[in-house]
Formats: sequence, structure tokens, C-alpha cells
Amino acid sequence: MRTTAVAILFAALIAHGPVLTQAPAPLAFDVASVKRNLELTASSAGVQIRPEQLESIWFPVQALISQAYGVPGGRILGMPDWARTERYDVRARTSKPSSRQEVLSMLQTLLAERFAIKVHRETREMDIYALVLIKPGSPGRGLHRVVIDCEANRLAEGSGPGLFPSDSRPPCGNMVSNVRVRLGGGPAVVRNRFAAVTMERLASGLGNTGRPVIDRTGLMGTFDVEMEYVSEGAPVTAPTTKEPLTGLTLREALKEYLGLELRSERGPIEYLVIDSIARPTPD
Repeated sequence: MRTTAVAILFAALIAHGPVLTQAPAPLAFDVASVKRNLELTASSAGVQIRPEQLESIWFPVQALISQAYGVPGGRILGMPDWARTERYDVRARTSKPSSRQEVLSMLQTLLAERFAIKVHRETREMDIYALVLIKPGSPGRGLHRVVIDCEANRLAEGSGPGLFPSDSRPPCGNMVSNVRVRLGGGPAVVRNRFAAVTMERLASGLGNTGRPVIDRTGLMGTFDVEMEYVSEGAPVTAPTTKEPLTGLTLREALKEYLGLELRSERGPIEYLVIDSIARPTPD
């Protein structure tokens, strides 16, 4: 009788006790290649994220980390100089179609495996800019609202046409940039067009203002965005011209094209802190 009672008690403890389950494995690419690119310039550079692959050409590691964790480069701390300056080609594939966020999670895994990266997040109180509408309810001519299925990259029925051909739109959130720089260096004229970008993403991309920028526009949904302004810096691959380059400053372009302005505030900002990182292991 005592043996039976003990057996019943043991069964009850198993039935009602904590169930230990193994954490799911992190998402990872099936095949990945990471190679240092020693070219001084590149005819094309950037990253493309598709349902079954990621391809990054002549990209610094800092930019890959920014993509993977959704943090602007200016909010990444502890980055070694080589991670800002050295360029890499990364090509990776999945065995089945995946969402953009799943591909970015796979990129995080790749960075951990190949660059031994470890990170944590911190929130700090600091001076910021709030991106706001100058006239509430009155966005500028450079904001084109679009309703789009980002996974299929197709405009929904009833959406505005946006800025791009319907059959060859860049993926949601991507930017197409055209730059002209004066021969001999100096300011550059930058024409940026964003595809189906949220105001939050647009604000976070304004990293050359000297402060973090936070969306306070109140505009929901996605927009194709276009504006042109004069920047003090230019990519080394930018075409040159002998003609004088004039135009609006970034702040003026925000007002003229988008009906937006930057207002000084103080608030909490999240940073990504690099705890450790190393040059990649060879393929």
C-alpha cells in the first residue's frame, strides 16, 4: 500500500510540476559567405534583402549591424574602427521564403557566428530632435501615402501610385539615392527617394543632424518619400560635375518637400552597445 501511495504522489508531482522545454534554435541561413572586399571604390554598394536571400556588397560591418538590429549607426556604441572602415561582401541564402524580419534575425545569427558579436541595449536621456508636421494634417508634396503588402512588394487596391513603377518597386523601407559632387570635392547634391517607409524609420535615418531624431509627426502607415538637398559629404563613388552645386539644406528640404521640421527636445534614446566583436572567420 505504501509503495502504491508513493507512486501516486510521484506521478502527481510530474503532472503538476514545471515542464522544462528547450529554447527554439535561433534562425539561421542555410548557406552563407563572408569575404573581405579590398577594392578602394565600388560601382555599386549596398544590401538587398529578399525572401530567400541576403546580399550585401562593399558594406562595412557597422552598416550590417545597423540593418540586423534596426538601430541607426549613430546609436551603436563600442564599435572598433575596423568595423566602420573595412568593407565586406556577404551572400546568404535560406531554404524557404522568409519574412524580412526573419532574414534580419538570420543576419543577427550570422554576425554572432562569423564576427563573434555580443551586444546589449541601453537607454540614455539626452538632447534629441522631434520630427513634427509644421501644419498638423498638412504633409508636404514629397510625402506620397501608399498601402502596400511588403512581403509581396505589391501596392494594395485603392493605394496611391507612389513614386516607383508598380512592377519594379524597391523593397519596403529601402532608399534610392542619387548624388552629384563638385569636381575636387566639397558639398554634394543628394536626391533621396524612400519606398514605403514609416515616419519612424524616416526619422531614425536622419543621422547627420547631430542628434537622434524621433518621430512626432502623428502620421501613420507608409509613404514613398522624395527630397533633394545639399550635403557636406559625398560617397567616394559619386559622379562629379564642374558646375556649381546649390540647393536647400537638409532642414530646408524637410520643410519644402515634406512639410516637416526638427524641434529640440530632451528624451530617452535606446542605444545598441557592442560588448565584443572580431574580424570574421574565413569561409
